[in-house]
Amino acid sequence: MFRPYYRKIISNQAQIEFISRLNDLINHGFTISESFRFLVRQTAFRKDTIKQKILKTINSGASCHQILKSLNFPQSIVMFIYFAELFGDLSSSLIHVQSYLERNYQAKKMLLKTIQYPIVLITVFIIMLIAINYTIIPQFNDLFQTMEVKLSPLQQFMSLFITTLPILFIYVIVFIIILTTICWTIYHRLTIPQQIKFMKFIPIIKHYFSLFKTYRLASELSLFYRHGVTLQNIVKLYNMQEDDHYLKYLAKQIAQGTQQGDTLGVILSNISCYQTDLITFITQGEQSGKLGLELQFYSTIIRTKIEQKMKRQIKIIQPVTFIILAFLIIALYLVIMLPMFELIQTIK
Repeated sequence: MFRPYYRKIISNQAQIEFISRLNDLINHGFTISESFRFLVRQTAFRKDTIKQKILKTINSGASCHQILKSLNFPQSIVMFIYFAELFGDLSSSLIHVQSYLERNYQAKKMLLKTIQYPIVLITVFIIMLIAINYTIIPQFNDLFQTMEVKLSPLQQFMSLFITTLPILFIYVIVFIIILTTICWTIYHRLTIPQQIKFMKFIPIIKHYFSLFKTYRLASELSLFYRHGVTLQNIVKLYNMQEDDHYLKYLAKQIAQGTQQGDTLGVILSNISCYQTDLITFITQGEQSGKLGLELQFYSTIIRTKIEQKMKRQIKIIQPVTFIILAFLIIALYLVIMLPMFELIQTIK
């Protein structure tokens, strides 16, 4: 989620279908290279050179995670598949990845479906407002001045607000784009501890940052512990990931914490970007000896929590947009009609 922008080689929906078919082919006895070779040849790419480059990667004997990386799958998924390959758990992990991608795709689809209608309404309203500002309102202002109709302070404020709203709207959009670009640039120049602190200051996003980090860690630790990997070996695996600075930072923190005699729960709580529930589940799992299964169950809880949170916040978008539009339409109506009433009174 929080990584530099790249242009997708295949769409989100195509990624889901790709993983689903890959799992089917592997389950029917195809090798990794045979499965990828078949799927890549059936996949439409923007350029034929991209297809040839990926086929070259496959023919060189690349592993599953390396090929997915060349297809620009998210880094978190590439890492998860890498760990799954180490423990021979590729098939079930591909099902997990497919489910994750499907849920992400549905959430994005729901968000776009929710905001597209308000965006169309706002765009139409702004265009209409620009047209009114350059045609009707100047004529009314000339008429009011000719008839010496005095506007109240409230009417003057509303008139100024309506006439400056289009340019104000453009300024706000430009400001948001510039601010987002600056924040994105600053974020990727910070160290991992600084990135965590930075994200904790951003409203709304900080909650999703914590939830996604927790979900990813719970999924990976569940995979490790279900296959009997010790914490020391987990540190070694994380420390080997040159492409993921966060995992290397996590490995360093776990190594330092264990040397000081801290438990995994205490170490993760000190990093302060995980849900407190994760610490509780780890503590309980360590005591019961079923940490792998409990973390697997917990990762599904976190995934559901993310979806429910997104749905609640997405549902707020349309009502808020409609309320704002209603206020603006009423303001536009009053800007035109109130002086008209006063003009009628003057004529009488």
